[in-house]
Amino acid sequence: MTDEHWSPCRSFSPAETGAAQWCARLRQAPSEKMLSDFKAWIDATPDNADAFANAMYVAPMSRDARTRIETLVGRTFPALQRTRGQPQRAMMPTSSPSSQAQTITGPSATPRFWMAGAVAVCVAAVFLMVGPQPYSLLPQFLTLAHAETYETGHGEIRAIKLPDGTHLTLDSDSCVEVLTDPHRRTARLRNGRARFAVMKGLRPFTISAGKGDVVTDHGTIDMGMDDGAIVDLRLRSGSARLITHQVKSPASREPIELEIDKALMVPANGDAPKVVSMPLADTRDWPSGWVEYRTVALGALVREANQYASVPILLDDPRLAKLSVSGRFQLTRTEVFAQRIAQLFGLSMVHRGDGIVLQDGKKSPE
Repeated sequence: MTDEHWSPCRSFSPAETGAAQWCARLRQAPSEKMLSDFKAWIDATPDNADAFANAMYVAPMSRDARTRIETLVGRTFPALQRTRGQPQRAMMPTSSPSSQAQTITGPSATPRFWMAGAVAVCVAAVFLMVGPQPYSLLPQFLTLAHAETYETGHGEIRAIKLPDGTHLTLDSDSCVEVLTDPHRRTARLRNGRARFAVMKGLRPFTISAGKGDVVTDHGTIDMGMDDGAIVDLRLRSGSARLITHQVKSPASREPIELEIDKALMVPANGDAPKVVSMPLADTRDWPSGWVEYRTVALGALVREANQYASVPILLDDPRLAKLSVSGRFQLTRTEVFAQRIAQLFGLSMVHRGDGIVLQDGKKSPE
């Protein structure tokens, strides 16, 4: 990854300027016309939404004004300066990961500073024109708040130690953004799966994905999110609670205390979180590549193994995919995994240009 340092000489983009202006305008109760214009602006481009989240992070405003804006947008924004009585739980600013997968080559990724530093000055300038507000913490933001983006490529599992001592493990094809400042520790899982072994600190650690936030003072949490934004949670040690947002039932918005090794699924459609009473697999050892299955279709097991394979495993007969299998498998060692499956079902392995083919052992190799 490349460092992105904000320079005080840079010019502001239209999205950054617009975000600062909207933060200032929305401090007061908006008219229907203003609200309509704002929604059209924030939905126009992803850059507008990202810039607005960054602007909200540094915008000096009262708790009531911030709550009103969060209600309009339908999400919670963090604030650099927490007003009296304002809850500490907050969502991270949105920031799209790089469009190209980046490989982590060391024990930690290179820090990438969000454009919120530039937006901070832009917001300050706009608020100075609109009316006097306290900006004493803005210089602190520029020097103390920072974010790091960690990504893994296909087949990689990486262990990373965060600045606060928390240990982060990223599964194959995963992306996590971590934000730290003097007031909070937050992370957002963008895709894939991650394990957070959170060190006890002066402030809680909030991990966000999909429609849920997991808050812990200390504990180990596995969090995964599929392509449909369905989140899978498992507390491995310590204690943590789940806070959901934008759910359909008011009762389901109450914090849920997580239980160790009890799988919990957070739907993407706004339904209440669900306990998975009989998980398909025991995944507690996934950072070492091992997963134990009670029973699983061979086709599903091969798909799991292919998440780590540089050369995919192929089943030449659709009927093979329906076979059931159970046991403990190391998915990260593709050749060894394929050999074991072949032995279990009496299949033959054929190496072709498009992958490792498992076929009926009675067939002659191609």
